[in-house]
Amino acid sequence: MTATGPQFQTTWHALLAEAERGSDGSALTLIPEPDTQERLGYDTLVANAARCAAALAEQGVGHGDRVLLCLPTGAEFLTAFFGTQLLGATPTAIAVPLRLGGAAGFEGQLKELVGYLRPAAVVTTAAVIEALPELAGTPLIDGAALHARAVASDAPAHAIRLPSGDEPALIQCTSGSTGRPKGVVVSHANLAANCAQLTGAVGWTRGDTTVSWAPLYHDMGLITGVLCPVYVGGSTVLMPPTRFLRAPAEWLRHISEHRGAIAAAPNFAYGYVTSRVRDEELQGVDLSSWRMAFCGAEPIQPATARRFVERFTRWGLPADAFTPGYGMAEATLVITVKKPGAPFVHDSIDREAAVTGARAVDVDPQSTNAVQVVDCGEPVAGAEVRIVDDEGIPLEENGIGHVQFRSPSRTAGYFDLPEESAACVDAPDWWRTGDIGYLRDGGLRITSRAKDLVIIRGANYFPSDFEQAAETVDGVRLGAVIAVGHQAENADSEELHLIVETDLDGDRHEELRRAVQGAVTSRTGVAPAAVHLVPRRSIPKTTSGKLQRARARELFVVRPELAGLADA
Repeated sequence: MTATGPQFQTTWHALLAEAERGSDGSALTLIPEPDTQERLGYDTLVANAARCAAALAEQGVGHGDRVLLCLPTGAEFLTAFFGTQLLGATPTAIAVPLRLGGAAGFEGQLKELVGYLRPAAVVTTAAVIEALPELAGTPLIDGAALHARAVASDAPAHAIRLPSGDEPALIQCTSGSTGRPKGVVVSHANLAANCAQLTGAVGWTRGDTTVSWAPLYHDMGLITGVLCPVYVGGSTVLMPPTRFLRAPAEWLRHISEHRGAIAAAPNFAYGYVTSRVRDEELQGVDLSSWRMAFCGAEPIQPATARRFVERFTRWGLPADAFTPGYGMAEATLVITVKKPGAPFVHDSIDREAAVTGARAVDVDPQSTNAVQVVDCGEPVAGAEVRIVDDEGIPLEENGIGHVQFRSPSRTAGYFDLPEESAACVDAPDWWRTGDIGYLRDGGLRITSRAKDLVIIRGANYFPSDFEQAAETVDGVRLGAVIAVGHQAENADSEELHLIVETDLDGDRHEELRRAVQGAVTSRTGVAPAAVHLVPRRSIPKTTSGKLQRARARELFVVRPELAGLADA
């Protein structure tokens, strides 16, 4: 698609333009608890950021430095994020540990990240500072104290400076679902380009209100929940992810109350609200304003989308609101997205043709050979996508291969990792995503990650196919199945192992195991070598909610003693 160029050079240009409206301008509304709301106007946000920048400078943070933010969703995070940018430093957001009683593991991760990024300071909570009093000489700054200084009208303020496009706007640490985290450097030009691409693709305007619970340390939450609204000058409503997990109906009620038009979440969240929210919790709820229910960040399951739409159209949800997309931190966020008003589409392709011929060939959806693959939409303006084979030769439509993209929002590379950055680029400027998929009618379909493919006797299988089959069995927790390949010592090929969460009592495990084996064998023609049944919340996830296949394989298949769980 042809790029039209961003309206603003950076998100800071957009932020200042809206701030000039003063009290008549848009605002961020923070809802930490159901009956607590805080309105933060863009003009106030800019003033707070300027005083925060001055306070950070006093702590020794300077232009070009990096600042690690370990703060929950709230005013303290927003103040520190924009204050860091205004100073000319680069923020990196990470998750706050849920239980500081287990801070030993968190301390190790944090020290590794500090050793990698070498930040000038870590801004975090008092509880984290108390649990981790020292961090290799890196100053620990209390985010609450920093925010208190920033909202004091008599505190000194840093001069307002507009960044150039080539300056780094943020470093997004990848989730580490397939390896150790890497810091994706996103420039201000990258960020503005992607905000322009996404908002332009779906007609997102200043009049649209966003309602988000997605964590701000994740690119989906930060960009769709804060930076895209800033770019278009629109309002946004933010609730903490902990509130969503505890009471998912609150998300829907906030959309109704604030007439939210935009909201984004991973696939699991749409299944979560569909199964967890009770009808009586939706009294008076009207979802008719919700134009774009973005879905991305993890594989999208057609059954999840169907159940979500069927359930909530009764409360006014537009039938075409569910909006799949595809992206990655290396693209800032989005690469493709479904067009507004277009129907939700998924293909039913033949498993055998996909496995042996690397071709997407349609079959009857009810066929036992059918694999369901979602259309993630067309590339946004200025972005290009191609599919190549193992030799790097571009494939025609319906050819299954490696997904590559190029875009003005594409990162120049990973922080301080030149060799790993170079290895991801296919000359001249195509980025190797690590995903497998195909193109059809201009839309991108993702079948799996290259590293996740299960290879049995030379044939490549999509793990999602095995996982979808297992989820049809009663007693299997939806969205809590991982299929992995494992080659035992002296074996000639990988075997299929399934890791399955269940709430069933142990005396029913053998029955469930046989049912899963039967369902998977019947549907895919591959008999699992083992079905590992584990309790709820046993499968490790990234901070953004993605299932960690490599880690789960290590815990439950390769070295089950590490999990501390008996595979009953």
